[in-house]
Amino acid sequence: MCLVVGAQETPPAPEQQIKAAYILNFTRYASWPASVLADARAPLVVCVMGQGSGDIARQLHSRAAGSHPLDLRTITRGEDAAPCHALYISPSERPRQAALLARLRDQAVLTIGDSASFLADGGMINMMLVEGNIRFEVNLAAAKQSGMSLNPRVLALAERVVGGAAK
Repeated sequence: MCLVVGAQETPPAPEQQIKAAYILNFTRYASWPASVLADARAPLVVCVMGQGSGDIARQLHSRAAGSHPLDLRTITRGEDAAPCHALYISPSERPRQAALLARLRDQAVLTIGDSASFLADGGMINMMLVEGNIRFEVNLAAAKQSGMSLNPRVLALAERVVGGAAK
């Protein structure tokens, strides 16, 4: 991957680049109900929220999840998450995280975050730093409740799967 950085921009932190790659792969291995994403070529709306999420959005620019081009949006309020197919919530949103995830609980929105309480708050995929590497854990019950499914390959790579078959 080649990243061109303008004179006034700072390059994204390597951690943000890795998180963006994970998010892209999560969208590629998630399945939405046909009623939500009926057209095989429809854009997949990926929203990001919170500090540092802009770097992640820039890394995802002009990318695609299978046949779905990514439509990236930065949101600041939970109410703005309605058109999102996937939502990354940065750790800066931790105080509002539980309420936001409760609002999305029955909607087919792939929720991705990186805070210790993300799965307990109802999020689907939590990224975490383990021995200097980014790993992830999955809340399968939250995905199922929203009508979504995750490819078994994703589940096999997870550090931990909650609410489903053990690893």
